[in-house]
Amino acid sequence: MIHIIKNQNDINIKLPFFAQQVYLESKSSYYGWFVSDKFVLPFLIYKTFIFKRIVFTNEVINKKIASIEEEQLFLEKVVNYIKENKICDFIYKPHPSAVFRTYPRNCERFTWASYVLDLESDLDNMIKKMTSSSQRTDTRKAIRDGVKIEPTDDFEEVYSLCNDTLSRQKIPLLIDKDEFINQFNNFYPKNMLMFKATYKEKIEGVIVLFKDEENAFAEYAGSIPRPKNGVMKLLNLVALKHLVDNYNIKTFDFIGAIPDIIDGSKEAGIQKFKKDFGSRLKEGYQFNLIVNPLKYKLFNYMLKTNFRLKGVKYIDPIEKNKQLSKSRLKA
Repeated sequence: MIHIIKNQNDINIKLPFFAQQVYLESKSSYYGWFVSDKFVLPFLIYKTFIFKRIVFTNEVINKKIASIEEEQLFLEKVVNYIKENKICDFIYKPHPSAVFRTYPRNCERFTWASYVLDLESDLDNMIKKMTSSSQRTDTRKAIRDGVKIEPTDDFEEVYSLCNDTLSRQKIPLLIDKDEFINQFNNFYPKNMLMFKATYKEKIEGVIVLFKDEENAFAEYAGSIPRPKNGVMKLLNLVALKHLVDNYNIKTFDFIGAIPDIIDGSKEAGIQKFKKDFGSRLKEGYQFNLIVNPLKYKLFNYMLKTNFRLKGVKYIDPIEKNKQLSKSRLKA
C-alpha cells in the first residue's frame, strides 16, 4: 500500500540530506514522501504555469531489508499512484545525487552513477590514494608553498567565484543568487559548509558542500581562471579532513557521473577530477515518464523558446548525457 506523507516527523527513520524536509522545502512548496511498509521515496513537485513535474531527490530509502525485486515493485506502484491520482504531467529526470538500484519497468530508464570517496583524517594518506602521481606531487607542493585552506562564511565571495566559473565554462544554467542566499540562510552551518583556498593572500578557489549526519555532498565549486597547480585538489582534501575531524563524516559524494563517458569532453575532464581522488564508482539507474504527452511537448517548446530568447541553446538534460555516453546510457 502506497501513501504520501507530508511531514518528516511522521517518518521514523533517519533520512539523507536530499530527502530531508529542510532541503525539500527550500526547493518547492510542494513536496513529500511516497511511503510503504519497507520503502521511502522523497519528491518535489514544480508547478510552472499549467505544467506540473515531479522530481525524485534521492534513490529509494529502505526502512527494512528488502530485495531489488521488492524495490522495483514499489517503484511501479509509485508510478501507478502518480498516474491514477494525476499528481503531475511528467516524472522529470531525478536529482543528480539519486542513483537507483533498479527502475520501474513502465518507464524510460537509463544508467547513472556517482563517484563516492571514503573519508579519513590522515591528509597524507588521502594524498597517497590519489591515482595520478603528478597530482600527488602538485598537491604536496601546494602545501609546501603555503596554500591556505579554511572555512568561510562569505557567501557573496563564494557565489561570485562559482558563478564566474560556470560562465567562463559557458555553462548556460548559472546559479540563481536568491536560491543560493536561501540555501545559506537555511542550511549554514548545520547542513552547508563553504571553504576557500588562498595563495599569497589572494583567493584561488572555493567549494560548497552539503552534509547530513554521516555523509557529505559536492554542490558548487569555483576557481580563478588559472589557479596554482594542486590548489583545487588540496582544497577538497582539507575540506574533507575538516568534515571527518569535526563532524565524523564517513563518505563524500561528488554527485553525478556518466558510467561510460566519452573521452575528450569537458564533462569527462570533470569526472576525471573526481576519479583522481581514488573514489569508487557507484553505479545504478535513473528513469523518467511522460504522463501527459501534449503538456510535455508544450513544456519543452516553451523551455527552448525561453532559452533562445536568452541566446542559449537548450538541450534536454537526459539527451545531453546520452550524447556523452558511449552506450547512450543504455540500461
